[in-house]
Amino acid sequence: MLPVGCIAVLNAVSGECERASLKVSEADLPGTYRGPDGMRITLEPLARGGRLQVQNWPKDPFLDDGRRFRGRGSWSYQVVEATNGERIPHVELGFEGVSFDDIPVEDQYLLVGGTPEKPVLLEQDDPDNCPDAEFRQ
Repeated sequence: MLPVGCIAVLNAVSGECERASLKVSEADLPGTYRGPDGMRITLEPLARGGRLQVQNWPKDPFLDDGRRFRGRGSWSYQVVEATNGERIPHVELGFEGVSFDDIPVEDQYLLVGGTPEKPVLLEQDDPDNCPDAEFRQ
């Protein structure tokens, strides 16, 4: 079995990285997605308020400090334009809690990829590399 970093490097070299895709619309996204380390996110349809639930979610995705939480919040679908003109779809996650100690202080973002039949949410810090995490239904 290869370490996760080696898999990401192999995927980057082979061109097999999952990428953001405008083919997937916001209507395709509701459902439950599973990711690494027992992470799970459930997106309810935007027509019903765009609510979300997460389990084993990192408090800060940029600091791998092991702090995780279970929570609720809301999500929205957006398409942003990169400096090179590329249009990039993503989901913005906002969390609710009693205090800032309960939830992340800042909203988090996941890129939208896959196909309408099999959407994928991607955590990606560096667009030149493969995603750091993939969440599949």
